[in-house]
This record gives sequence, structure tokens and C-alpha cells, in this order.
Amino acid sequence: MPAEKFRWVLRAEWTKLRSVLGTVGCLAAAMSALLGVALLISSGNPGTFGDADYVDEFRIDHRPLDGDGTLVARVRSMDSSHPWAMAGILVKQSLTSGSPYAALFLTPRHGVRLQANFTVDAMGSRQAASRYLKLIRAGDRITGYESADGAAWTEVGSATLPHLPRTVEVGLFVTGPGLTRVQPMRPTVQRTRPTTAHFDQVALTPATPGGWTAARLGGEAPSEPGGPDAAGVFTLFGDGDIIRRSDDGSRVIAATAGTIFAILPAIALGVLAMTAEYRWRLGWVTFTAGPRRGRVLAAKAIVVATATFGAGLAATLVGFLVIQPRLRGQGFGPPTYPDPSLLDPATFRVLAGTAGFLALLALVSLGVATIVRRSAGAITAVAAAVFVPIVVLPFLPETATIWLQRVVPLAGLSLQQLRETDDTFLLPWVGHPWAGALILGGYAAVTLGLGYWRLRRSDV
Repeated sequence: MPAEKFRWVLRAEWTKLRSVLGTVGCLAAAMSALLGVALLISSGNPGTFGDADYVDEFRIDHRPLDGDGTLVARVRSMDSSHPWAMAGILVKQSLTSGSPYAALFLTPRHGVRLQANFTVDAMGSRQAASRYLKLIRAGDRITGYESADGAAWTEVGSATLPHLPRTVEVGLFVTGPGLTRVQPMRPTVQRTRPTTAHFDQVALTPATPGGWTAARLGGEAPSEPGGPDAAGVFTLFGDGDIIRRSDDGSRVIAATAGTIFAILPAIALGVLAMTAEYRWRLGWVTFTAGPRRGRVLAAKAIVVATATFGAGLAATLVGFLVIQPRLRGQGFGPPTYPDPSLLDPATFRVLAGTAGFLALLALVSLGVATIVRRSAGAITAVAAAVFVPIVVLPFLPETATIWLQRVVPLAGLSLQQLRETDDTFLLPWVGHPWAGALILGGYAAVTLGLGYWRLRRSDV
């Protein structure tokens, strides 16, 4: 008998949802946002993603090295807002973008690294402070070392650059990645600026005639001259990046790019599912027919979550299928951007996870509406919890920003994570894709629990 009564309550709530113009409009608005933005993105101007599968842009002070030799320098200081900014030394076949290279460098958050030819990546110490760096060339073999004092050296790694000519370019370089490490389909709140680095204790053995020359790969030549100042300090200022373009999930993320615009309709749906009872003075009828108020709230939660999830999933699936040929025509094609498949668990998780995120957010809104009982107040409260951090967090200290972004409701967007990343997007990933869903689910459980407590203590 209790199960039969609950089915009756569930059926009644489903009928209400379909009968109220506002809730139906919210579902339509959420679907339109997801589909509309996906189609808009896939209709952009053709890109240049197929031209080169790498980014090779940086500021350098260089000079030639004839044959084998050693380059030593100390990165005395480095100022950059990007975790993957680089300041270090390199050996490069020529000053042509994409030519073979081996670079030993310091980063703000990833310590000392040796990278070569966009594929080799050896990790040294985690130190972000001043370090001595040394590259030794022996034929085609480049070996990198680091030191805290310039006396005791530790090998970081080595790389072979096949067919390296006798004369190569060596030098000091800096990069300051901006949008090169940000998914193009996702908004970003990251503040980035060019990198400034100071080098000293620079020595090239054997010494070569001539001085140091300033250059900029992938951009305008630097206005300042190369070489040290009177105190022997090199100061380099610049941006750019050295990285191979890889599949960042753009062709999948494009189908969910409208999530930020579907949030408000999802919030409104959850709120209206409860406040309509009070606006139209239907609460006494609902709770007379179903006196067990927890049962009524549970039925509303099931209906709201199911409807939101179903609408969101339908929109992301249709959007995904429609935009794939369009994106491929815009340059998002193999090999840099492989054709995604719905049979891939990660791809399906992103699409279904987007729908799940909206459903959980609608449940949070339902819980808040049960407590507040006013549409305007409930929508404002939930919308503020979602959107205010996007506006405020860029002005907070970086450590506070990262921590706070991972505990606000939008942490549920980690369900859209396709690969591990160190960049700050709309939110930094919480870690595991499901971790953010648990955080948002916790908000839903708390607000619904408080809403149930409010229902039991009120007359209607």
C-alpha cells in the first residue's frame, strides 16, 4: 500500500511538471542553450589546427655552438602567473619553429624539466627557487643537469636529436603560456601575464666569437638587445610556449559548451517545482492528498531530476552527433583531434555528466525553494552561489582561488574532465571526475534535508 500511494504521488508530480508552462519552458530553454551554443561554436571560421601539431614560440638570447660543448646558467629569479611558464636553457637545431630541440628549464609549479622534440619529458627536482642548469652536447646526445650551488650536479635526463648538424643554436629562453594550454571550448578565469626571468653565472664552453643575440620565435623581434647587463645578469621578458598540440577533448566539450547558459533554466525549474505550490495556493491540496510530506518532496525530487537529466542528455547527445562533421570541417580533425565516439566511456561520461550536473543543480534549487518558498529569493540565492565565484575569484589570491573553486557548486563540472590538466579553466578540476559530482550531490542532500525539516515544521 505505501508503494502504491507513492506511485500515485509520483504520477501527480509528473503531471504538474508537464502542466505548468514555466517548468516546461525551463526544460526547453536548457535544451536550447546546450544545442544552440554547440551549433554556434561549430559554425565558426575555419581554424589552422591542421597546419602544425605543435606550438614553438618563445623569447631567447642565443649564440651558435660549433660541435660539442656545455652551456651553464643560473635561473636567479622567475616571475610568472602560469604554472607551465618556462625559464631555462636550450639547444636547438635552428631558430625555425618546429626544429629539433632539447630544453632544460624551471617552472613555477612543476619544478625542473628536460623536454625534447615535443615528446621527451624528464622531471627533475620539484624546486621552484633559483637553480643552476647545465646542458652538455655530445654529438646527437643532449644531457641535462641541475644544481643548487653550481658544484654538485644531478642528472635530470637526456635526449637524442637525430641528424643534429655540427653548428647549433644555444641560449637562454623564457615562455609564458596563455591560451595555448586552455581548452578553446571552455571559458577561463585564469590571469596570465608574460614571464620575466633573470639569469646569471652564464658560461658557454667552448666560447664562441661574437655576442648574444635577442630573438623571438613566432612573433615580433624583441625591442631590447640581447646579452647581459654590466653586472652579468640577463633579463628576459616574453610569452609563448613549447608544446605539442594534443587532443584536448574539444570535439566532445563543444557539445557541452552551452552548460553555463543552461544553468539558470535548470535552477528555475527546480525552484518552480516547489514555489508553484505556494504561488497558486495548491500546497494545502498537495499535502492533504499526500500528508506524508517527505514522500511528496521525494516525488518532486525524482521528477525534477529525471526531467532535467533526460532533457540535458538528449540535448548533449543530439548536439554531439550534429556538430562532429561541422567541427571536422573547421579543422578539428585527425591526427591532432581524433574522431570521438559515443562508445568511448569518457566521451559518454562527459555528455551524461553534463546532464547529471544540471539535474543535481536543479535538486539544490528544489531544496532551497522548499526552505525559502519564494521564487525570486530562491533563484537569486542559488544563482549567486553559482555565478558570483566566477566574478569574484579572479581578484582573490591564487591559493584561495584554487581552494574555493573546488568547493563551490560548480565543482560538479569536473564530470566534464577528459584529461588531467594543470590549467585553471572555469574551475580547476577537483581531482577525479566524480569528486565534483559528490560535492554537488552533497549540496543537494543538505538543502533537501533542510527543506524536509522546514516542511515538517510548517502548516503547509
